[in-house]
Amino acid sequence: MGEFQGLVAFSVTPTRPDESIDEDRWCTHIDTLIEAGVDGVAIFGSTGSIGSFTEAERRRVAEVITKHVARRVPVAIGTGAITTAEAVRLSEHAEKSGADAILVVPITYWPLNEAELCAHYRAIAAATHVPIFAYNSPVLTGVDMTPNIIVRLCEDGRVQYLKESARDLLRIPHIKEATDGRLRIFGGRDDSIVEALRLGATGWTSGAVNIVPRACRRLFTLANGSQELSATHLLQRRLTPLMSFLMDKGHVSVCHTALEILGRPVGAPRRPILPLAGKDRVQLEAILRTLEEDL
Repeated sequence: MGEFQGLVAFSVTPTRPDESIDEDRWCTHIDTLIEAGVDGVAIFGSTGSIGSFTEAERRRVAEVITKHVARRVPVAIGTGAITTAEAVRLSEHAEKSGADAILVVPITYWPLNEAELCAHYRAIAAATHVPIFAYNSPVLTGVDMTPNIIVRLCEDGRVQYLKESARDLLRIPHIKEATDGRLRIFGGRDDSIVEALRLGATGWTSGAVNIVPRACRRLFTLANGSQELSATHLLQRRLTPLMSFLMDKGHVSVCHTALEILGRPVGAPRRPILPLAGKDRVQLEAILRTLEEDL
């Protein structure tokens, strides 16, 4: 079973004009990411529009993608769901499909307290054997898994990875110390990944990598080096307009629109999410023109 480290691509979910999932295009897109040097792939994360697809669709894709990747890199399957029962079913299926980890974000309409979050994750852990990749995304989910909650989730050793997307980067060294380094922490915000790595994150879970995979690969490599500070900051400054635009306008809409502009179309997001239009699209086109040498 492959371990996650380094640069992990949170893939978009390609679609056809009728909004069905385009499996062939998805496989081609993932091949592009692997060829660019990503260290792992995650499907049905936030950039993959996790809340937009049915349980049956997600089961089918888990089988297709794990078979296609064929152990070239580790694969994490997003199994977050609004009920614990569905998350358990998806997690069991992801394990049977050959996932190297299950990526669990708390999707909910109701605010969850600490006891509810811990019970949710422990039910998933009890039903599976593969490592759990916890995903804290308070802006998108409305649920903030605080450092204390993360520490509790790690007690039984099943939660081995964390994508931390909270704005407070100082959580990273705090969680790292509180878990005695047992938890592998990944920076989850594209716009502050260099800072996250400097504060103790050991990897980068990226949505921007869908658009500029080689530039993201280079930035991660530079940021982990000790002699390339000026080159790191130069590339970071060049990528900052795109990273900030992603955070401001939404990874799903921006990634789908950018790939269409770049001639690597993956279809439109499933509605109600829409591609960018008007001034937003014009601004994105301008940003991408400044990155031509990095594409």
